[in-house]
Parts: sequence; C-alpha cells; structure tokens
Amino acid sequence: MNNIFYIVRHGQTDWNVLGKTQGHGNSDLTEKGINQAKSLANSLKNENIDLIFSSNLKRAYDTAKIIGDTINLKVTETEALREMGFGVWEGLLVDEIKKNHKDTYKIWRETPHLVNIKGGETLQLIKERTDKFIDELNKKYENKKILIVSHSITVRVILLSFLNSDIRNIYRIKQDNTALNIVESRDYGPVVIKINDTNHINDYKEYRNSALE
Repeated sequence: MNNIFYIVRHGQTDWNVLGKTQGHGNSDLTEKGINQAKSLANSLKNENIDLIFSSNLKRAYDTAKIIGDTINLKVTETEALREMGFGVWEGLLVDEIKKNHKDTYKIWRETPHLVNIKGGETLQLIKERTDKFIDELNKKYENKKILIVSHSITVRVILLSFLNSDIRNIYRIKQDNTALNIVESRDYGPVVIKINDTNHINDYKEYRNSALE
C-alpha cells in the first residue's frame, strides 16, 4: 500500500471562538477559519495530493472544499470522519458542562476512554469507524497521497491508532485548527512524519475554552 496520509483538522469556527462544544452540531467557519484553510491549501500545492476525503459535517467539508478548489481535486464526503457525537453536551460551554454534568465531565477528563455521554458516542466507537475507514483506503489504494479533513477528537483518535497507542491518551495529542499531520505507510508499519503543524498560519491564536481540548 505505502500510502501517505495528510490529516487535517477543519478551520476555526464560530463555536470554536465561543468555546461551545460542537460534536455533530455545527457552526460556520469564521473569516479567520476560511483564511486558515486557504493558507493550508496554498502550502499543499506542491505536495501532489491524489485524493481528498472529508467528514460530511459542514465545517470540515467547507475546509476540504477550499483546499480541493485550490489544488483541483474533488472532495469525497464520508460519515466515517465525523466528529465524536457529544449528545447532550453539544452547544454547551465547558462551564455549563462542569455545572450540569459534573460526574460525566470528571470521567471525560480523567478516563476519557470510559466516558458515556447521554446521547453521544464513545471514543471506542470513533476508533472502530476510523480504523475501518483507513483500512479500506489502504486496501483500495496504493502509493497514493491522501488528504483527510476531519475534527479535533477524530484526528487524535486516528493518530493514536497509527501510533498503536490507547485511546485513553487522547489528551497527549494536540490539534489546532487546520493543523497538518503527515503519516507514511511503510512496509514495517505507519510512521508519523509531522504532527499539529500550523506553520502555514500567520498570527495564530489558540482557543482552549472548549470541552474538547
């Protein structure tokens, strides 16, 4: 197979700025988020990407579309790359979650692999669907450069799988908006070449007031 994966988180959104938990909920890219996607797209012009796959949630697809339009590739949407569903937490600020879902939030922070948010998904479910998707890509394609546009939690789960690391380590990987990660598939296994790279962005400002971070 020997594919190379370029794995990207979507651009900044309105809810990112407000600190609201998104999950399957949605908000539009901010002007900065659009510019982040354009900057990333320009940085990828000479990478000769072959394929683009994106979460079918709007913020990820809009990011992927900006990149696709820049490098002249069609974007294929898939539910496999959607963000973790956060059920009753979606649309809430972290302070609201701490106040109204104290016990569950404690589990999320201390043992995230065990959390079961009402109406939401588990990290194990995210791992199963993304592992299956990556496996399908590796069976279908060989020696391709594949761009994947997804979300904070989902990208971290994918990277942990490539590293053969447990999903309980979700907080040991950071993912900023439009961060670029590169993973090469080699004969002896995947190798992470780049992680959370935001060098394409000028004047980057972090937002750490979300329950996802």
